[in-house]
Amino acid sequence: MSQLAPPLLLFTLVLVVNAYSDRFVEPLAAELGVNSAKVLVYFLRSLIWLSGAWLTTRLINSLLLNPIMGGRGGSPAPRILANSVGAIVFVLTVFGMVRYVFDRPVTGLIATSGVVTIIIGFAIREMIADFFSGIAMNTERPYRIGDYLELEPGLVGRVTELNWRSTRLVTQSNKVVIIPNSNLASRQFINYSLPTSQYRESMELILNFTTDPRRAENILLAAMLASKGLVEHAPHSVKIKSFGERGVCYELRFFLHGYADRANAIDVVARNVLHHLQQAGIPIPYGQQEIFLTRERPRRREVRLSARRLLARIPWLDALNEGELDALAADTIEREFKPGEVIVTEGEPGNSLFVLVEGTLEASTNSNNQREERIGTIKPGQALGEMSFLTGEPRGATVRALTDAYVLQLQREAFEPIVRARPEIAEQLGKIMAKRVMKTQAAMESAHSSDADDFMSRAGQIARSISSLFGL
Repeated sequence: MSQLAPPLLLFTLVLVVNAYSDRFVEPLAAELGVNSAKVLVYFLRSLIWLSGAWLTTRLINSLLLNPIMGGRGGSPAPRILANSVGAIVFVLTVFGMVRYVFDRPVTGLIATSGVVTIIIGFAIREMIADFFSGIAMNTERPYRIGDYLELEPGLVGRVTELNWRSTRLVTQSNKVVIIPNSNLASRQFINYSLPTSQYRESMELILNFTTDPRRAENILLAAMLASKGLVEHAPHSVKIKSFGERGVCYELRFFLHGYADRANAIDVVARNVLHHLQQAGIPIPYGQQEIFLTRERPRRREVRLSARRLLARIPWLDALNEGELDALAADTIEREFKPGEVIVTEGEPGNSLFVLVEGTLEASTNSNNQREERIGTIKPGQALGEMSFLTGEPRGATVRALTDAYVLQLQREAFEPIVRARPEIAEQLGKIMAKRVMKTQAAMESAHSSDADDFMSRAGQIARSISSLFGL
């Protein structure tokens, strides 16, 4: 209501002055002449009409337009609509002043202005169409400043300005697109920001016909759940879309917080998909021809990566030689877990090491006996339970399966002969694990001597724990 104060004050003041004008108009006419008095009267009456028009415009905006627009879009009436209403009010005010202040007929003025309006309107009909389209756009609010619009495939921009003539968009490549309002009002476009900024994006991927669909869907879903930047707890899904010459086309459907995150989110999902497929031993097919010179052999199915190759990718097992890795791989046990099943529980003792082959796992901790707090996800190729496996410490976190998970389990008894045969492995593993612990705790911020002493102390402590556990 503060917008009504200036025009209301002016209108009231002019009315008061006009009410007492007889007291100073006659003396002024006697002193300066009749014409000067008439000019003053015309001025006061014109000022009444103009201030009244100003007040009327503010009243319409405050009591009619703003409540209607605020109820629909949560913001005041668009400036283009408010200015249009103000222009109409002041045009009518001018006609009223001519008729009632200056006592002149307005019929001729209306006729003349009508002819001029027709001529000008025909000359600038496209601009008029843009003008009224802009009013319609502001009234219906199909988009707002900051929304992302797709005008045609490949042309997406963020709305930065909407005026009476056109709408201005800026693409993600920082190019400006200017579209006349009449053009935009008559075409179909997609608004990625309504009804909310969150929306579903999709990605297509082709896999071989020999790939088990349930296994493929589980791996692809695990890749999406392990991707940062997606909407948590959203109904991400994987669907078979079609069949082609190269194989089965899968459609990955995932939800984003907004269109601005689209490029980064697609990149993260694509990288995770490649990583999960590589860990699972599933290749992405490409155009190829197979020529059989003998009788046709059955096509081979994808097989999971061997335990030997998976163990070789674990950084802290670099201390082992080829023969020792082969011995460990021979003793691994294949395990499968359903979504929600617990692999390890925080605080419990454990003598097993797990290596994730397919799926996604979630690690959480409950240090204060309160609600569990998620601390991260485990992707294919990563191991869990190393400290309990090597030192006998209780499990540091609870790990559950987010999707169907396939893991390799290695018992401590299988590792014991290797450590007994080469006791120096304990010292090497102590240094490797100490570096990991200090990196996690952000203890190695610089190369000060105190950090080096702390590192050697931790390495020695872990090495002694390993030696003690394995009876060295």
